[in-house]
Amino acid sequence: MKQILTVATFLLFLGLHFQSVAFALQTSTGDWNLDSLLGKINERAKSDPDGFTKQLSQNYGIPEEEIRQAKERGGLSDGDTYMATALARKTNRRVEDVAAEYKQNQGKGWGVMAMNMGIKPGSPEFKELKAGARGSVDHMKAMAKGKKNQQKQEVGKEREHGRKVKN
Repeated sequence: MKQILTVATFLLFLGLHFQSVAFALQTSTGDWNLDSLLGKINERAKSDPDGFTKQLSQNYGIPEEEIRQAKERGGLSDGDTYMATALARKTNRRVEDVAAEYKQNQGKGWGVMAMNMGIKPGSPEFKELKAGARGSVDHMKAMAKGKKNQQKQEVGKEREHGRKVKN
């Protein structure tokens, strides 16, 4: 009985440890709405990482290669890449510099980074960051829907072509 209790306690602590590690890896700004949007960016960008980078480049006027390098060198998630790119544009800095500063202060989160760069929570600039994140999520959602529709049309054309060949 004592052995079962010991194993159960160990498993409980192990589970809590992995949960805290997973939580620590999530993008954090201190704003639950923005955090949720960044989580959605992380999920949606997985299906088209190049499209996501291209979208950031177009939206913020920053070369794709600069964004890619900052992401790779900084070990950033897609949500973190969005924040680094948006903050770089707002503060006239290089994405790689923002990413490096974030990496040095990662435990503090993006909200503190934004404040350190002069963007206060609730300010028009902060609201623009949130609106940009919402725009990225909506854009990726529309792109995914468009790809699905295109695939359905192609399948339909192939089926119809197959019927014509058989007749």
